[in-house]
Amino acid sequence: MNSNYYPIVFDLEGTGFSITNTGTAPSPCVLTIVPRVNLLHITIEGLSDDPIEINDVRANDIVIVDGEARTFTINGASAWDHYNGW
Repeated sequence: MNSNYYPIVFDLEGTGFSITNTGTAPSPCVLTIVPRVNLLHITIEGLSDDPIEINDVRANDIVIVDGEARTFTINGASAWDHYNGW
């Protein structure tokens, strides 16, 4: 596993945004989301064949979708009951 991560930080007020990987090789990623408000539903597209859906996330929760380790956690605990994807 490569430990050289290059974080991209967003401070968003809107309802959506896009990140484009301009590389040519598939590359698993680790996505960390820390919402400022409670979120009922998050949809992430483009990281897998099907959209990744996350439900019922509270403000300041630390949500990690780890494509390398194939884990999904909220505040360090497994949270598959909040997840729909892969």
